[in-house]
Amino acid sequence: MRRLALRLARLYFHLLAHRPPTDWTVPVADGRYAPPEPVPDGRPLTLLMLGDSLAQSFGAHRPDQTLGARLAAGLAEGTGRPVDLRVHARVGSTTAAVGRQLLRAAPLRPGIAVLIVGGNDVLLPTPLGRAARRHAHLARSLREAGWQLVVVPCPNPGYGPGFRAPARWIGHHRSRRLARRHTRTATRTGAHLAPTSGPEFRDQAPRLLGPDGIHPSPHGYAAHATRMLPTLLAAAEHLHHPVPSPATP
Repeated sequence: MRRLALRLARLYFHLLAHRPPTDWTVPVADGRYAPPEPVPDGRPLTLLMLGDSLAQSFGAHRPDQTLGARLAAGLAEGTGRPVDLRVHARVGSTTAAVGRQLLRAAPLRPGIAVLIVGGNDVLLPTPLGRAARRHAHLARSLREAGWQLVVVPCPNPGYGPGFRAPARWIGHHRSRRLARRHTRTATRTGAHLAPTSGPEFRDQAPRLLGPDGIHPSPHGYAAHATRMLPTLLAAAEHLHHPVPSPATP
């Protein structure tokens, strides 16, 4: 069922984009990231990436160029603790699909979870109220499970010149509405709010976006990581009782 939904989402993407990708492969960045200067008795913390292509880092060419790897390396350097990165995000995921990603994360020891989703919801004919309620349910579930949650409000597909004009217009207006709902959810659940993409991705598209003019390039993921890392470091300060993460399977 999930594969069928993903194929349908990619088919819909082909209708909306000028130059849709033909290869949807994403580098696998999961693993442990060691700090350059470890603190004494620094126990590992878990970094969990949930969401869609932005959270999985479609458009990166190597594992170290992915958003998750850049954030994990920055967290390790900033905290002096090893970071175990787990990327459960998947290209094409809607908010509804993230529920399955969350189930896969159940065996992990809680640490910091990054939730980036909504871009596919606003481009597909998904009722925004339903997507917002599902997002709120995900946020509550993560917080109740003990995760320090970092919410990135719905990115704006309107900044991607690779989308056809109607998709840019619809995505721009719908994403702003959904981003406001995501921001309210973060406030109500005690989550940390990280910056979303800004107009620089439109103004500097040749550098910050990949060949499809939609997904970030390696430079784009570096820009995202730079904006987000202070929020993750603040979230790490709330991990009062860190515990070791399970060993990599």
